[in-house]
Amino acid sequence: MAAFHCSVCSQSFQTRPKIYNHALSTGHDMNHCCEKCSRWFKTESDRKAHMNSPIHVKEAAKPMSNSPNASVGQSNQPFINAPPVVPLRFGRVTYTRLERNEQEAVYSKLLARCHSVESLANEGYTVDLEKGPTTKPKKPRPSLADFRQTPMRQPAVKKRRAVVIDCEMAEAVDGSDELISLCAIDFLTGGTLVNNLVIPSRPIKDWRTNIHGIGVPELYEAIMNQEALSGWIAARQELWKHIDETTILIGQTICYDFEALRLVHTRVVDSAILATEAVFNNLAGRKKPGRRWGLQELCKTFLGIEIRVEGGIHDNLEDVLAAREVVLQALLKPAKFQTWADKARKDFWKPKAGNKKVNRKGTTKTPHSTGYAIPESYTLEYDWYSDDGWLGPEDFEEWLWHSTW
Repeated sequence: MAAFHCSVCSQSFQTRPKIYNHALSTGHDMNHCCEKCSRWFKTESDRKAHMNSPIHVKEAAKPMSNSPNASVGQSNQPFINAPPVVPLRFGRVTYTRLERNEQEAVYSKLLARCHSVESLANEGYTVDLEKGPTTKPKKPRPSLADFRQTPMRQPAVKKRRAVVIDCEMAEAVDGSDELISLCAIDFLTGGTLVNNLVIPSRPIKDWRTNIHGIGVPELYEAIMNQEALSGWIAARQELWKHIDETTILIGQTICYDFEALRLVHTRVVDSAILATEAVFNNLAGRKKPGRRWGLQELCKTFLGIEIRVEGGIHDNLEDVLAAREVVLQALLKPAKFQTWADKARKDFWKPKAGNKKVNRKGTTKTPHSTGYAIPESYTLEYDWYSDDGWLGPEDFEEWLWHSTW
């Protein structure tokens, strides 16, 4: 007879690991599980007694490091206090290392590229705890009541000045994203700060293992090795050990990472926004077309490197290094970045597959009247054709916003 029974679905299991695995996948009887040592108990009271036993006596709180190796929030700190340089390599790719005497200048350039609060709001970031996100949600979002501002700066406590983050998510039962991993590195040195799997706080409907390679076996192993963080709250707390409100957070479309962490932070450099602004600089101050460049595409077309070569699987550490490299090269080689952007803009305005063009001599059609300030060098000498027929300038704007690029 089986030793362990799930009180929710009545399934029986012969061993504790098997019923714990079941609890992780379904959320059933999770209040009977010890998230620190992966044991399952027949009652919640048994688990509580176990948690209060000497085996799980909490360690004394460790003071925040005041080591000169910590990258602090004040930009005027001398570079002699910068973190040590570490080798940066993932797979076949070697990433850029910054020497100590380079880090201060790069930080100043990074600081100047932080996006405005308005730009972040337009891209879907939550910037106001009272109003919430301004963009229409594509899927259920976490409760705004769970969101918290990044802790305020405390001069006596040193935190990192710039941190790159990346999260991976599974799909919860309500269709929303649930955090299952968090990775963070120091932007200036590339040193790893956090790289942990996260125990989901809700039952999972789809682990999306085909995307990131994370499933119950990987999570279970991390728990057994005491390397997993207990839910998004613990993950956010772990990140907060390294950042405060003055830290610049960097990443690729990290508005979704912020949502998974229930985090409000407005000092951001987003590599996806940088690319969009560079390509559509002629639309400054206006809503940009919906085209966005993914991290893998940016690495290939701008940096000339291949990521996710192992079956397309996303690896947190590879993604943070790649996002760091995109931003870093955009700062260090602005001419090269602009050359990439100019080509991307030309490619964007080219007629897409299925669209026809007609050259009408003696006539010049441009969509300027729609409010899109397309450069003169890209003046269209033809009407645009869609499934709805020929489009003149007056119809171009509406068609553009309803097209899939």
